[in-house]
Amino acid sequence: VAVFQSTSANMVGPVRSARTSDPPLLTGFDHPLLAYSGANRGTKDELAASTMVDVGYDALTDEYWRSRTRRPPHNLYTSTDGLWAHHAGRTAVPPAPFAYRYPEQALHPAAQPATGVSIDFGLTEVDYDWNGTGWARTHGGNPHVDDKGARVAPANVVVQFVSYGWSKADSRSPEARTTGSGEAWVFTAGQVVVGQWSRPDASLPATFSADGEEIRLSPGTTWVALARKKTASWRD
Repeated sequence: VAVFQSTSANMVGPVRSARTSDPPLLTGFDHPLLAYSGANRGTKDELAASTMVDVGYDALTDEYWRSRTRRPPHNLYTSTDGLWAHHAGRTAVPPAPFAYRYPEQALHPAAQPATGVSIDFGLTEVDYDWNGTGWARTHGGNPHVDDKGARVAPANVVVQFVSYGWSKADSRSPEARTTGSGEAWVFTAGQVVVGQWSRPDASLPATFSADGEEIRLSPGTTWVALARKKTASWRD
């Protein structure tokens, strides 16, 4: 799931179908707009009952298009400005999803050097390796690049260890349990902080701390991996 909170994007996608894990995961952003290609009946019912705002393909078809450079169904795109324009009157600022540090601000006292992290998602493995400015992402052994060929390398990577169940709308679809608390590894500026995440209520974003002190991230893009316990390892 990609979240655009503070910057716009002319091309967002490929847009795929919604899942029942989306409402509990994203409602902490306070009535977020959800772009998606479609959903089964059970998922649509859960979306309608949530605080999310439906800006999916069926609701705003004219704001979506198909790219000729990719094969369907992985070729549906939209833009943030096109979707935001339909809700231009909304001015409330949602809760901050993370705490950030100033460029000159020191890292958390528990930070220790790290060169990368590997996460086993079952069908594929994802690696992030520190390149001096970000965490270069590798997916299934292949470098992850964007549509312009640039390597995907977020400034921060958060490995949030969660449990999984199965969706009520589709017994084949795994559903992350993102409320409660658990272990978290926060990778930033070539360091890792081993701490905890806490989210007592789905209406709020998760918080991250270690030794009772908030973990602050570096300014920039953040990727969060919802990993099962004992499926990840990091390298110093």
